[in-house]
Amino acid sequence: MNFRLCALLSLAILAACGTDASKNAEAPGGGPLPLPLPLRNRPPSGPLALAADLDGRYVQSIRIEEGEFTATGPGQEVAMTFAANGMAKVKQFEFRLEIDPVEALDFAESAFVATQPFLQPPPSGTELGDDGQWRIAGVILGDSQAEGDNTLGTLTFKTKEGFDAGTQVQVRITFFSVGPSFSDRDDYTANDLNMGITINK
Repeated sequence: MNFRLCALLSLAILAACGTDASKNAEAPGGGPLPLPLPLRNRPPSGPLALAADLDGRYVQSIRIEEGEFTATGPGQEVAMTFAANGMAKVKQFEFRLEIDPVEALDFAESAFVATQPFLQPPPSGTELGDDGQWRIAGVILGDSQAEGDNTLGTLTFKTKEGFDAGTQVQVRITFFSVGPSFSDRDDYTANDLNMGITINK
Protein backbone atom coordinates (compact mmCIF):
# COMPACT_ATOMS: atom_id res chain seq x y z
CA MET A 1 0.00 0.00 0.00
CA ASN A 2 1.56 3.34 -1.00
CA PHE A 3 1.98 6.28 1.36
CA ARG A 4 -0.84 8.36 -0.14
CA LEU A 5 -3.37 5.51 0.14
CA CYS A 6 -2.23 4.81 3.71
CA ALA A 7 -2.72 8.46 4.62
CA LEU A 8 -6.16 8.62 3.01
CA LEU A 9 -7.21 5.39 4.66
CA SER A 10 -6.01 6.54 8.07
CA LEU A 11 -7.98 9.79 7.75
CA ALA A 12 -11.10 7.91 6.62
CA ILE A 13 -10.89 5.48 9.51
CA LEU A 14 -10.36 8.28 12.02
CA ALA A 15 -13.49 9.94 10.68
CA ALA A 16 -15.38 6.66 10.79
CA CYS A 17 -14.39 5.90 14.39
CA GLY A 18 -14.18 9.38 15.84
CA THR A 19 -17.23 9.20 18.09
CA ASP A 20 -17.83 7.78 21.54
CA ALA A 21 -21.54 8.55 21.72
CA SER A 22 -24.53 7.02 19.99
CA LYS A 23 -25.70 9.31 17.21
CA ASN A 24 -29.13 7.83 16.65
CA ALA A 25 -30.19 6.06 19.84
CA GLU A 26 -31.54 7.98 22.82
CA ALA A 27 -32.37 7.03 26.37
CA PRO A 28 -35.99 7.28 27.54
CA GLY A 29 -36.78 10.93 28.20
CA GLY A 30 -34.19 12.15 25.71
CA GLY A 31 -30.43 12.48 25.78
CA PRO A 32 -27.75 10.03 24.68
CA LEU A 33 -27.59 6.50 25.99
CA PRO A 34 -24.94 5.91 28.69
CA LEU A 35 -21.73 4.20 27.69
CA PRO A 36 -21.64 0.44 28.39
CA LEU A 37 -20.62 -0.58 31.90
CA PRO A 38 -17.33 -2.41 32.36
CA LEU A 39 -17.82 -6.18 32.12
CA ARG A 40 -17.25 -6.87 35.81
CA ASN A 41 -19.81 -4.20 36.82
CA ARG A 42 -22.56 -5.27 34.43
CA PRO A 43 -25.42 -7.45 35.68
CA PRO A 44 -25.36 -10.99 34.22
CA SER A 45 -27.42 -11.27 31.03
CA GLY A 46 -27.08 -14.97 30.25
CA PRO A 47 -24.84 -16.56 27.65
CA LEU A 48 -23.58 -14.40 24.81
CA ALA A 49 -25.07 -15.05 21.38
CA LEU A 50 -23.26 -15.32 18.05
CA ALA A 51 -25.87 -13.28 16.17
CA ALA A 52 -28.27 -10.37 16.58
CA ASP A 53 -31.27 -9.26 14.53
CA LEU A 54 -31.02 -5.49 14.16
CA ASP A 55 -33.59 -4.62 11.48
CA GLY A 56 -31.83 -1.30 11.02
CA ARG A 57 -31.67 1.18 8.19
CA TYR A 58 -28.32 -0.13 6.96
CA VAL A 59 -28.08 -3.74 8.11
CA GLN A 60 -30.65 -6.38 9.02
CA SER A 61 -28.48 -8.62 11.19
CA ILE A 62 -24.89 -9.33 12.18
CA ARG A 63 -23.21 -12.50 13.33
CA ILE A 64 -19.96 -14.06 14.46
CA GLU A 65 -19.13 -17.04 12.29
CA GLU A 66 -18.93 -20.40 14.05
CA GLY A 67 -15.35 -21.37 14.87
CA GLU A 68 -12.94 -23.23 17.12
CA PHE A 69 -12.59 -20.66 19.88
CA THR A 70 -9.93 -22.60 21.76
CA ALA A 71 -6.25 -22.29 22.62
CA THR A 72 -3.98 -24.35 24.85
CA GLY A 73 -0.87 -22.21 25.25
CA PRO A 74 0.84 -18.87 24.63
CA GLY A 75 1.46 -17.56 21.13
CA GLN A 76 -1.56 -19.34 19.64
CA GLU A 77 -4.13 -17.71 17.36
CA VAL A 78 -7.91 -17.58 17.75
CA ALA A 79 -9.91 -16.14 14.85
CA MET A 80 -13.21 -14.27 15.17
CA THR A 81 -14.97 -13.49 11.87
CA PHE A 82 -17.78 -10.94 11.62
CA ALA A 83 -20.52 -10.96 8.97
CA ALA A 84 -23.57 -8.88 8.09
CA ASN A 85 -26.82 -9.65 6.29
CA GLY A 86 -29.06 -7.20 4.46
CA MET A 87 -26.56 -4.37 4.12
CA ALA A 88 -27.73 -1.24 2.30
CA LYS A 89 -25.62 1.82 1.42
CA VAL A 90 -22.88 0.75 3.87
CA LYS A 91 -19.49 2.44 3.56
CA GLN A 92 -18.12 2.04 7.09
CA PHE A 93 -18.51 0.04 10.27
CA GLU A 94 -16.97 -0.13 13.73
CA PHE A 95 -16.92 -2.73 16.51
CA ARG A 96 -15.76 -2.23 20.10
CA LEU A 97 -14.80 -5.31 22.08
CA GLU A 98 -14.31 -5.86 25.78
CA ILE A 99 -11.79 -8.58 26.71
CA ASP A 100 -11.98 -10.26 30.13
CA PRO A 101 -9.35 -10.90 31.33
CA VAL A 102 -7.63 -8.46 28.98
CA GLU A 103 -4.16 -9.64 30.03
CA ALA A 104 -4.79 -13.06 28.47
CA LEU A 105 -4.53 -11.74 24.89
CA ASP A 106 -1.67 -9.89 23.23
CA PHE A 107 -3.05 -6.70 21.69
CA ALA A 108 0.18 -5.81 19.89
CA GLU A 109 0.35 -9.21 18.17
CA SER A 110 -3.36 -9.40 17.28
CA ALA A 111 -4.71 -8.03 14.00
CA PHE A 112 -7.93 -7.29 12.13
CA VAL A 113 -8.23 -7.77 8.35
CA ALA A 114 -11.35 -6.34 6.70
CA THR A 115 -13.04 -8.13 3.81
CA GLN A 116 -13.07 -6.29 0.49
CA PRO A 117 -14.45 -3.85 -0.49
CA PHE A 118 -13.74 -2.65 3.08
CA LEU A 119 -10.25 -1.60 4.13
CA GLN A 120 -8.95 -1.66 7.71
CA PRO A 121 -6.82 1.07 9.31
CA PRO A 122 -3.07 0.40 9.04
CA PRO A 123 -0.96 -1.14 10.33
CA SER A 124 -2.79 -3.83 12.37
CA GLY A 125 -6.43 -2.83 11.94
CA THR A 126 -6.93 -2.57 15.72
CA GLU A 127 -6.95 0.37 18.10
CA LEU A 128 -6.86 0.29 21.90
CA GLY A 129 -9.24 2.81 23.43
CA ASP A 130 -8.63 4.75 26.61
CA ASP A 131 -11.27 2.55 28.25
CA GLY A 132 -9.30 -0.61 27.43
CA GLN A 133 -11.69 -1.73 24.73
CA TRP A 134 -10.41 -2.95 21.38
CA ARG A 135 -11.73 -1.06 18.36
CA ILE A 136 -11.81 -2.49 14.86
CA ALA A 137 -13.26 -0.86 11.77
CA GLY A 138 -13.62 -0.95 8.02
CA VAL A 139 -14.23 1.73 5.43
CA ILE A 140 -14.90 1.83 1.69
CA LEU A 141 -13.07 4.55 -0.19
CA GLY A 142 -14.57 6.06 -3.32
CA ASP A 143 -18.17 5.86 -4.49
CA SER A 144 -18.91 2.14 -4.04
CA GLN A 145 -21.09 0.81 -1.21
CA ALA A 146 -21.66 -2.59 0.37
CA GLU A 147 -25.03 -4.18 -0.34
CA GLY A 148 -26.57 -7.49 0.66
CA ASP A 149 -24.76 -10.20 2.65
CA ASN A 150 -21.02 -10.43 3.21
CA THR A 151 -18.33 -10.98 5.80
CA LEU A 152 -16.92 -7.78 7.30
CA GLY A 153 -13.54 -9.09 8.38
CA THR A 154 -11.60 -11.34 10.73
CA LEU A 155 -9.95 -10.42 14.03
CA THR A 156 -7.14 -12.82 14.94
CA PHE A 157 -6.20 -12.87 18.61
CA LYS A 158 -2.78 -13.97 19.84
CA THR A 159 -2.58 -15.51 23.31
CA LYS A 160 -0.01 -14.22 25.81
CA GLU A 161 2.51 -15.87 28.10
CA GLY A 162 0.85 -17.85 30.87
CA PHE A 163 -2.13 -18.84 28.71
CA ASP A 164 -3.07 -22.53 28.99
CA ALA A 165 -5.98 -24.85 28.25
CA GLY A 166 -7.67 -23.79 31.48
CA THR A 167 -7.63 -20.08 30.65
CA GLN A 168 -11.10 -18.79 29.80
CA VAL A 169 -11.51 -15.45 28.04
CA GLN A 170 -14.76 -13.65 27.27
CA VAL A 171 -14.84 -11.34 24.24
CA ARG A 172 -17.98 -9.21 24.32
CA ILE A 173 -19.17 -6.78 21.62
CA THR A 174 -20.03 -3.60 23.51
CA PHE A 175 -20.74 -1.38 20.50
CA PHE A 176 -21.46 -1.70 16.77
CA SER A 177 -21.92 1.17 14.34
CA VAL A 178 -22.68 1.00 10.62
CA GLY A 179 -23.77 3.33 7.84
CA PRO A 180 -22.90 5.37 4.77
CA SER A 181 -20.94 8.10 6.57
CA PHE A 182 -19.59 9.28 9.91
CA SER A 183 -22.61 11.54 10.45
CA ASP A 184 -25.20 9.00 9.29
CA ARG A 185 -24.91 5.64 11.05
CA ASP A 186 -26.96 3.34 13.24
CA ASP A 187 -25.36 2.57 16.61
CA TYR A 188 -26.01 -0.47 18.80
CA THR A 189 -24.91 -1.00 22.40
CA ALA A 190 -23.98 -4.13 24.33
CA ASN A 191 -27.56 -4.50 25.54
CA ASP A 192 -28.88 -4.29 21.98
CA LEU A 193 -26.49 -7.01 20.83
CA ASN A 194 -25.69 -9.39 23.71
CA MET A 195 -23.03 -10.87 21.41
CA GLY A 196 -19.60 -12.34 21.90
CA ILE A 197 -17.54 -15.48 22.33
CA THR A 198 -15.83 -17.30 25.15
CA ILE A 199 -12.42 -18.76 24.38
CA ASN A 200 -12.09 -22.19 26.02
CA LYS A 201 -15.77 -22.17 27.04
